[in-house]
Amino acid sequence: MLLTKVILKNYGVYRDENEFDFSCSNDKPIILVGGTNGSGKTTLFEAIMFCLYGMSYFGKRATRKSYDKFLDNKIHRYLGTPVSADTASIIVQFKYSHDNKITEYFVDRTWRNEDGKIIEDLTIKKRDSDSEKFLPLDTIEQSQWQSFIEELIPKGIAKLFFFDGEKIARIAREENEDIEIKSSFDSLLGLDLIQQLRSDLQVNLIRSFKGDIKYLEEEFEKLSKEKDETVDEIARLKEKQVSYESEINQIVREIEELEAKVSKLGGGFASKREELKAKKSFLEMKLTVINENIRNLCHGPVPFALIPNQIQEVQTQLEKDQKILKNQFEKEILEDKLKNIKDYINSEKFWQEININQSYKDKFLSKITQVLDQQNSNENQTEKEVFNFSTQENLQLVEVINKEIEQELAQLEANSIEFDQISEDLVKIDTALVHAPKDDEIGPLISELNSKNKEMGTIQTEIRHIEQQISVKQSYIKLLNVKLRNIVAEKFKDKRASTNAKLTEQIQNALDEYEEKLKAKKLELLEGYLLEAINSLMHKKDFIKQVVIDKETFDITLYRDKDDPLPKDLLSEGEKQMYATAVLLALAKTSGKPLPFIIDTPLARLDIAHRQNLIEKFFPYASHQVIIFSTDAEIDAEFYSQLKPYISKSYVMEYLQGKGKTKQHIDAYFWNEKGDKIIAV
Repeated sequence: MLLTKVILKNYGVYRDENEFDFSCSNDKPIILVGGTNGSGKTTLFEAIMFCLYGMSYFGKRATRKSYDKFLDNKIHRYLGTPVSADTASIIVQFKYSHDNKITEYFVDRTWRNEDGKIIEDLTIKKRDSDSEKFLPLDTIEQSQWQSFIEELIPKGIAKLFFFDGEKIARIAREENEDIEIKSSFDSLLGLDLIQQLRSDLQVNLIRSFKGDIKYLEEEFEKLSKEKDETVDEIARLKEKQVSYESEINQIVREIEELEAKVSKLGGGFASKREELKAKKSFLEMKLTVINENIRNLCHGPVPFALIPNQIQEVQTQLEKDQKILKNQFEKEILEDKLKNIKDYINSEKFWQEININQSYKDKFLSKITQVLDQQNSNENQTEKEVFNFSTQENLQLVEVINKEIEQELAQLEANSIEFDQISEDLVKIDTALVHAPKDDEIGPLISELNSKNKEMGTIQTEIRHIEQQISVKQSYIKLLNVKLRNIVAEKFKDKRASTNAKLTEQIQNALDEYEEKLKAKKLELLEGYLLEAINSLMHKKDFIKQVVIDKETFDITLYRDKDDPLPKDLLSEGEKQMYATAVLLALAKTSGKPLPFIIDTPLARLDIAHRQNLIEKFFPYASHQVIIFSTDAEIDAEFYSQLKPYISKSYVMEYLQGKGKTKQHIDAYFWNEKGDKIIAV
């Protein structure tokens, strides 16, 4: 398939007729569509699929009411008025190759609002090879035109070729690539047709038997009706979920606007005003305590630290006095002992057993007395103490000098540091309180912000509840499918001789076997394409050596080497997005369909290395036609210069605020080849 032209008329921001020529050549496959947010890039991106598939583009969740509301919103409204255009339309022209024959088709989806009722018209034409004109597709009933498009280009396959940057970011963020594979796999393999064939076989089998068939038909119809009702209920729930999600998006925008206003008013301070006041009171109280501690320390021995030399002298003298005092105690004890010795020597008891004449005795006594008196005289020459403190007082004073002054100095230092820190914090808090707006300025904004957050929380709770209901009902549908199949099997288990029953069983067995083999073959192919895409897109060379996809759960495991799995949470944010892109690319290649790649805002959240990889290795070679929708921040002057050799056509959309419509710049981009900006939007 090759898109050749897209025409929007009074659709969204596109007033009147806006034609985009998307034809390209093999050596220049890229069509570049630029524009800032709100200029109509995404509108054009979505319009292609919407034109082809209409209401079915939204899936089973869409109801006629929600679809009509969507259409009504898409009809262009004239700025400053409630007036809308009479009609709106999207035309998509494309070439399609079938049996080596190229045919060009013209699909026109037009609608109009008639007294509140939306009327939609679908027209499909085919270019006549002789006249080169587009003629109505009269070989197919008009009622079957939509089915023709969906058979020609299956929607499940086509969506693989539409790369939405937001979708890639979501897969990377939520790591739900297995869901993306599951949702695409039936279309990828044609398994949706197999399921339909199974159902048709069951119905045909029931109708082919005569006799006691009424109960079977009634039971089958009852379960089928119940299944249809459950499917409808799931669609309604999904519609409700979409409505809630739309409300969430609106609330998020309102919250962002309120937060911007709060920030502009100094809301960063204002939102913490009460907290700051409480913290200030606490710090002031703490500062008072520290002040008292410092004052008490200064009333103690700390001031002596100011005269360290004198204190050292006092300590030396105290130690000397302590020694003198000790010597005095020893002297008193010695005098007492000497007196006792003299008395004892002079006593008769001492001389009782010593036989000596009196003259020798007198000489001995004289000598001993002289020695003892001399000793006593020496002790009397002890120095005098200076401070005259008791021993206990001396010890206490030395203890104060040696330990308490040092300890209290350390406490004083710690208190001083804490005092300085708290004083600095108080200055910051005072500054914050000065800059904070008054409560009557910011109070209403904060109240509204809190109300919006509360409202968003309530809606998110409702969404989670709806998701649970959908999950339960989807499980119930699986159960009903089993019951439907069991009814047929039970009813005809004793009638194997019936030709229809045998054929049906054989066909269903063949379908089961075909499905399993096809599934295994496609998964093997998908693994190969995914490995190739990962290593091509990521800037680390041969980063992943093997990819394995679980055949039941579709969980993907990446291997750095054999038996060395790589947890995906170890990937960087950029690598996760490249991985998500690789999954979509691999699915598209596995389909085997030669469709264009259409990519919306592909680079917004990527780092420079991975952006460079996409520019060099992906965009020029992804397909025979690559349509890129980008802002000037994504495909900048440098990237534009690198892509220029591969670009067939380029457009820039400029939204004209004063006119309420988008202006189209043809064959132009933001920059020229020299890198000069020529279009400022």
